[in-house]
Amino acid sequence: MHRVFINSIMKRLVFTNDKGGVGKTTTVANLAVGLSEQGKKTLVIDMDPQADVTFALLGQRAPEAGSGYLPPTIHSLLIGHYPIENVIIPAPRYPNLFLIPANADLADAALKLSNRPTRLRHLLDNLSEKDYDLILIDTGKGLDPLAVNALAASDEVIIMVTPGKLELDAIGRMQEHVRLVREEVLLHASHPKIRGILITQADPYSITRDTILRIMEHFPGLLLSSIIPKNNDLQKAIGRASSIFEIAPGSKGALAYKTLIEELNL
Repeated sequence: MHRVFINSIMKRLVFTNDKGGVGKTTTVANLAVGLSEQGKKTLVIDMDPQADVTFALLGQRAPEAGSGYLPPTIHSLLIGHYPIENVIIPAPRYPNLFLIPANADLADAALKLSNRPTRLRHLLDNLSEKDYDLILIDTGKGLDPLAVNALAASDEVIIMVTPGKLELDAIGRMQEHVRLVREEVLLHASHPKIRGILITQADPYSITRDTILRIMEHFPGLLLSSIIPKNNDLQKAIGRASSIFEIAPGSKGALAYKTLIEELNL
């Protein structure tokens, strides 16, 4: 049996948890805009059938299939209808930012990927290192074939958590998911690796402090210093399909994402 290694030519990061409501889309959208403003050529891949990061970056939903027409989305890429260069579109409001959009059709692709866990990885291998500086992958909730494909295609994994007593269980599950992808899907590859645990929706109350202490105790060295606050401006920005850098560039949320970019050395 041959080992499979990820030969990344540009950094690929996936933002994930096996449940929703932890700020994955907000984080991917704001990081992408922040990086593009710094001149980094960034590709965002929406691997969530809810397609929220597509809406956040484009200001509209991608059209769904109908009357025999398949729009160029991640769904039509994964099922082999289009080559990868035909599904990458620029985000018109943001220089240097590109997107492979999603729509509700993506849920159908999950059924066809159950025996193809490295489909996205092989597609991304066709990109040249001069095309993009980095790739950010947004995921939905649960560990379905879409999430496995996203993990298998990545170099680094950011585990997203919100303050709460059950978050340690979620982190433990995600560690095991990443290990299984690395060992069983990619046959003892060196990647993906967990880059860090990112706390979002943090507040000044004891539950946040307790969550931080518990993560530091049980997962030493993995907690990122950057913490994303619970911030009305962040919610307002994502609801308006805008970034925090447009809605409130001087806010705590904007500062937190700038700090995260620096910490991750993106």
